Amino acid sequence: MADDDGAQLRVSPGPFVPAHAGSGLPPMAQGVDLRLDGNQGSAPSVAFWRELGADLEALRGYPTGNALEQALAARHGVAVEQIAIGGGADDVLDRIARAVLAPGRTLVLPVPTFEMIERYAALAGATVLAVPWTSGAWPRTAVLTAARATDATMIAIVSPNNPTGLTAVAEDVDAVAAALPTTLIVVDAAYAEYGEDGVDLTARALRWPNVVVVRTFSKAFGLAGLRLGYAIAHPEVARWLRVVGSPFTAGRLARAAALLRLRTGADEVLAHTTAVRAHRHQLTAQLHRLAAAPLPSQANFVLARPSDPGLLRDLLAGLGIGVRAFAFRGMSELASGVRITVPSDRVEFTRLTAAVESALAPQAFVLDFDGVLVDVVGRRPLVAAEQLAALAAVRPVVLVTSCPRRLCESLLERYGFAPFVQHAICEEDGPGKPDPWPVREALRRLGVTRAWMLGDNPGDVQAARAAGVVPFAIEPRGIGAESLAARLRAAGAARLVNSIGELAALLGGR
Repeated sequence: MADDDGAQLRVSPGPFVPAHAGSGLPPMAQGVDLRLDGNQGSAPSVAFWRELGADLEALRGYPTGNALEQALAARHGVAVEQIAIGGGADDVLDRIARAVLAPGRTLVLPVPTFEMIERYAALAGATVLAVPWTSGAWPRTAVLTAARATDATMIAIVSPNNPTGLTAVAEDVDAVAAALPTTLIVVDAAYAEYGEDGVDLTARALRWPNVVVVRTFSKAFGLAGLRLGYAIAHPEVARWLRVVGSPFTAGRLARAAALLRLRTGADEVLAHTTAVRAHRHQLTAQLHRLAAAPLPSQANFVLARPSDPGLLRDLLAGLGIGVRAFAFRGMSELASGVRITVPSDRVEFTRLTAAVESALAPQAFVLDFDGVLVDVVGRRPLVAAEQLAALAAVRPVVLVTSCPRRLCESLLERYGFAPFVQHAICEEDGPGKPDPWPVREALRRLGVTRAWMLGDNPGDVQAARAAGVVPFAIEPRGIGAESLAARLRAAGAARLVNSIGELAALLGGR
């Protein structure tokens, strides 16, 4: 993609306005046990923690010495004076902003990107010029134009970029560093370990005295909970970063763990990043096939662009998987997205791809009977036959119910539902909900593996989730509705809907 010379620049002096904000969606379904919304790497092995063998002094004492700085300097082939440790890459970025930005100074920032960069600039009182970067190549020409027009103090290159996964190239670093020798160029390389050959810009960036590289132990090294990042910079810039914040930037335990990870973790980190790359290719291909329009990524996540990102987030949450939905303001090419962290673990990745398939390509609708189609006690239909017919025209319909078969079949006939129901799993057939057996049996009889299920009570939701089926629930009405709605959400319902017709509408609009 050619550079966008005519890019519209968004001027956002403080107070802070995010480059991309949360979608404003309600909280995702409860019961999420696989968090793929934070981009953490895999935890080190149990053997690592045993070897770490930290004692209480590691918790009680302030950090001393510069052993970690020496190890990082050796790793990157620089002087130890060029290393500045921070409490995570976030802290390093905050220190950079406080060191060089102030009221009347400007940051040029391709967006969408890591939202904390703009926050730190705004807290420093600087103006942010946002250059759109929604696809393709890093917008080199637009960035240079903006920087020259404003005598920019700082330019950020986040590559691989969060949340898009897009990358800059070494020539981008060379171009801006050479053209703007008095501007500080910040290369945020938090996800560099996940890229293919040539993606890591660190070595190229370190050729330039006005470039600072930010790295982290939170991603590929799997130590996000210990909060440790670092900058590699010209000695004078590194000195600025050491003095603008608190004197103790990372605790003794964090430093010891990072040292041990550098010394012993190479094979684990390589296995993790290699698996992520392979799984990233597979997930990207799957999302393309399911019309979810993923961006090409070199990070440990993929940004999908389905027609309804909030729906995809909710459907995956209904299956216990947490992903992050975004809304990008003022960007016609990238109105919304769902960022999915790519697991390196094979079992977790298989679970993710199965859930994505069920969410975006269900093969059937599974319906509870009493409370969804019929009020059995009151002997009255809750939907019209035409509504069920319309649903069955989209996907096959099967029932799972605790009603006796004779009663179920008589009511299906009475209200004109029978022609539109492929199978009914009834009381006599086997264990009832919340056991997942009736839902699994319904799928078996249909000869499918993926479905959406609509029920009216927590047992229905629990059975669907346990069977790997996306759980919906009827929105309760009347006395006790608020309490029941809370229990349905607590059970893990992906969404509460008003009628069976909403299922067809959601499937058509996803």
